[in-house]
Amino acid sequence: MQAVRAAANPGRDAEDVTIRVGSSNLLLPHSDRGNSAGCRSSQLIAETAGFQHFLPPGHKDSVLKTSTPETAIGASQRRLGLAAVLFAVVLWAVAANMISSLLVAGVNPFELAVSSVVIATFGLAVVNSFRMKPEAKAMNWQQFILGLLFAGLIGANYLAIAHLPVAVAILLLFTSPLMVVIWTALTTRRMPRGSVLAAMLLLIVGVVLVSKVVESNLSEFNGFGIVIGLSSAVFFTAYNLQGERVGHSDETLGVMLKTFAVASVFWLAYQVTQGVPETLLEPENMWKILYVGIAGTTLPYSLFFWGIQRVQTERAVVIATLEPVIAFALAWLWFGQTLTLLQLVGGSLIILAVTALQLIKPSSQVTAKTERQGF
Repeated sequence: MQAVRAAANPGRDAEDVTIRVGSSNLLLPHSDRGNSAGCRSSQLIAETAGFQHFLPPGHKDSVLKTSTPETAIGASQRRLGLAAVLFAVVLWAVAANMISSLLVAGVNPFELAVSSVVIATFGLAVVNSFRMKPEAKAMNWQQFILGLLFAGLIGANYLAIAHLPVAVAILLLFTSPLMVVIWTALTTRRMPRGSVLAAMLLLIVGVVLVSKVVESNLSEFNGFGIVIGLSSAVFFTAYNLQGERVGHSDETLGVMLKTFAVASVFWLAYQVTQGVPETLLEPENMWKILYVGIAGTTLPYSLFFWGIQRVQTERAVVIATLEPVIAFALAWLWFGQTLTLLQLVGGSLIILAVTALQLIKPSSQVTAKTERQGF
């Protein structure tokens, strides 16, 4: 993960606070020697920035901009923010079951990816047209690659839902933090701290249990579905890591729109080779397709981003772990999908591990030094 440090330099008379994100430095002046808000705000920024791997690229600097002033935001605004995040999670869970019902009806998962991404791109373009924004910037190669990774993420996720129970497919996607930790350990050549290793072990055990690999009836083990589910987590991990390379050159919505646009072009090109998607266009499927594109993608993303501007990012991420729980409850009520006891235990371990990985502060994440009293 990105190394984020907050350090107050006692050598400065004004005790400026420097935030380091990657190779960039942000200098926060601290003009009032009797006021501790500057240092505490910078520390909160650094603490919160460690949870950005569940956020889409382009929102990285929103973490820096929006996490600090939560104490200045009214209680009613914080409650509205939490409600928005929770509503977004519910919409995502409902969308996962809508996707499952469409796939059961015979819709090709890749054709469904085409429709949902195109509809979502149109929705984001409409929302973006109502925003006051600076002159639009041309897409660069890093953003183009980001869009291709997003296209792969959508395709792998839909294919996993086609071969696995909805909750299991979502839980496997939630293994992305494990892959981020492994990738960071390999690239930095640093062993994760003990608490992170413990969370990783819980997550691995959870994946083994939800996959049914230890069940007595191995005929129920869907190896292809598990591989596809884990590949969706690989795409999600690569998507986040590529998002860090994109950097902070554009606003969140602008980067999202470009990402969705590239994914739309990719899947439309695929559809051209497949002909007319007759099953997809059947009248009884249209309202579900519209839901997946609008209420399952455009609206929840917008609500989630609006919400995390009013609450700390780690709180939003912890709320997001409710998605597989809600998705499982809906799948049980609507389609009669059930999980075994071991799968339920494994799912609980995955949620616990993901929550722990979000709340554990990296050892090098925050260092704050000052001689002022009260710190």
